[in-house]
Order: sequence, then C-alpha cells, then structure tokens
Amino acid sequence: MSKRIALVITDQETNAQIKSLGVGLLELRVDLFKKLDPSYIIDQIKHRKLLKTPLLLTLRNQKNEGAVKIFSDEKKFEIISAACALVDMIDIEFSSPLLKQVVLLARKHGKKVIVSSHYLQSMPHNLESIFKRSLSARADIVKIAAKANSFDDVMTMLAFTHRHRKHNLITMSLGPAGAISRLILPAAGSLYTYSFINKPTASGQVDVATLKSHLKVYYP
Repeated sequence: MSKRIALVITDQETNAQIKSLGVGLLELRVDLFKKLDPSYIIDQIKHRKLLKTPLLLTLRNQKNEGAVKIFSDEKKFEIISAACALVDMIDIEFSSPLLKQVVLLARKHGKKVIVSSHYLQSMPHNLESIFKRSLSARADIVKIAAKANSFDDVMTMLAFTHRHRKHNLITMSLGPAGAISRLILPAAGSLYTYSFINKPTASGQVDVATLKSHLKVYYP
C-alpha cells in the first residue's frame, strides 16, 4: 500500500528522507518552493528524478484552490511550460483559466493530466456533475478534495468514490473530521492518498510515518 501514497514535497526535504519511504508518487508543490524562478525549479525537478519515482507537478496560485502564495497565471504557465517535459503528470485545477492550455501542453509531451477541484469549506452537492465536467475537460485522472464537516460528509465521499471505482479517481475529505478518509478512501477506489514528511499542505493530512503504519494494519 505504500505505492498508493502520494507524498507531497517542496524543495526542503532531502532525497535520502524520501527514498527510504518507498512511496508511489511524489507531488512537487512547486508553489511552495523558495523561488519561483523556472531555472531553479528545473534544477529541483532534475534532482528529484534521481529517486526514480513518478513526479507530479502541482502549482497552486488561487486561494480558493489551496494556494499559499498568489501569483499570476502568466507566471504559472511559464513554469509549467518549462517543467512539463521533466515530470510524469501535471495537476491543473478545473477552475483555472489555463485548463485547456495545460491539457494541450501535456498531450503534446505525452504526460498525464489530473484535473482537480477543491472545496475548502464544505462538501459540494454536485459531485457527479464535477466528475463529469472534469472528464469532459479531458482529464486522465479526476481529483476531488472537499471539506468534511461531519462523518456524514466522509460517507458521502466514500460512496461516491466506490461508485466510480472503475475510473481513474483521487478523492479526499479535508479537515479534522476528514482525516479518516486518508485511510479508507483507497479501499473504495481512490488511486492515491496524500501525505507529508514535515509539514501538512492541506487540513486533515496525516504524516507519512503514521499513515504507513495504519495502512500496514488495515491493508495486510
């Protein structure tokens, strides 16, 4: 089950730390790097490629999608264009004005696209519509993350995930009430469960050491 963990990293963790964990995917949160200079980012990506683990490029610049830093879409596309050839997957928000451009760029380079949607305050009532619209945007993988304000919200996401388990789907419930989703949604069909080493990048994330110990117990 370690291969079902998507480890969220910045430019702070060491390759030695990461290699020992044996995770299945590295999400490079480039927007959290010390610098947003394309040459610096490319050097960092090349360094991570030494780990021989699939790399996902993620670059948040919208507050409603979980961005910490706000910067222009022009800057975002400049970075994505520079880094696209070096990574295996790109995450682009469904709400981003760059959605179509990024999908076309990814197709040109033969990269997979995760089309993501984030609901930081509550569970949306139109999960099916979000899913269909993301597929229509030519997503290889649909990702939906939504705040759980109760266990009922977790159950809603669980049922949705199980219903679409034959599709390429990543789901998670955010917030303290949603922490259990990191453990149970992979059983329902979510391709990955996201984790971290030093500092969480989303509410409800469980650190990788704890998550691995839990997965070992419940997914023998």
